[in-house]
Amino acid sequence: MKSFILAAVASSAMALSEIESAFLGYITEQGKSYATVAEYEMRLRTFAVKHAYIQEHNKLGESYKLGHNKFSDWTDEEYSSILTYQPGMYNITGTFDETVEAATPVDWRNSGCMSPVQDQGQCGSCWAFSSVSALESNYCIANGSLLKLSEQQLVDCVKLCFGCNGGNQSLAFNYYKDHYAMSEAAYPYTAKDGTCQYSSSNNTGVKTTGWVAVTSDSPDAMKAALVNNPMSVSIQANQLSFQLYTSGIFTNTNCGTNLDHATNVVGWGTSNGMDYWIMRNSWGTSWGMSGYMELEIVAGPGLCGIQMGPLYPIAN
Repeated sequence: MKSFILAAVASSAMALSEIESAFLGYITEQGKSYATVAEYEMRLRTFAVKHAYIQEHNKLGESYKLGHNKFSDWTDEEYSSILTYQPGMYNITGTFDETVEAATPVDWRNSGCMSPVQDQGQCGSCWAFSSVSALESNYCIANGSLLKLSEQQLVDCVKLCFGCNGGNQSLAFNYYKDHYAMSEAAYPYTAKDGTCQYSSSNNTGVKTTGWVAVTSDSPDAMKAALVNNPMSVSIQANQLSFQLYTSGIFTNTNCGTNLDHATNVVGWGTSNGMDYWIMRNSWGTSWGMSGYMELEIVAGPGLCGIQMGPLYPIAN
């Protein structure tokens, strides 16, 4: 019995050593630092839980893989703080006609009308990034010029939204009907709430004339809309499988439909008989596939609710 206990203790010590070694490598890779020993130990415990989850999932041989990223040492509360999409009541400009033929996959990433993936940081401004990305692409497609617009302008100035505490894209698009978009250079991102610094004399000349709600729960309508431009979408992103996604076609049907995060869909493709959305996130290029995710296209609300409320702006 004594030898069994000693072996168990030795095994536990080795397991802890392996996890801590992985954690130290993670700290170096991500450029992390902690102020106290207590914080280090707390972050290590958080990392260990996610490390085990990643290993167990990747043994299953499913169509997508999980891996470590900047969220691996975040607490649930810290992660939830950036999931701040707020459903809202609004006037719909129009509903997309899904009878348009859309049989051919489309991918706007290499069109010259999409800015590089950005990182919203620890500010719940996903709604602003989703809105800006959609407007940048829509304006570029219509006018032939890709401009980098300011997310901070929306965070600070859309009074019907809550800055780093959330908002939604429809209210942002309505704001742009009455205010020109400023450039990121003129109104840089700070990842925190600030006082509105809008200047009507220092802007890009970009506005919206309205926005369109694509038919909900309809993959055909989304595919048809994507022929003409990328769109904003809202999803549920609070599951570990989403948080730690790193590659492949995401097929997790337990992702949920309680919308809490705003992103974009920039195309769709097909692989081995499986259609998938190309989703663009605002968590930097270390998350997912250089900031993107492929989600299996299924009927109804879609995985993570991605088909529940697609929309896009109409640029001037």
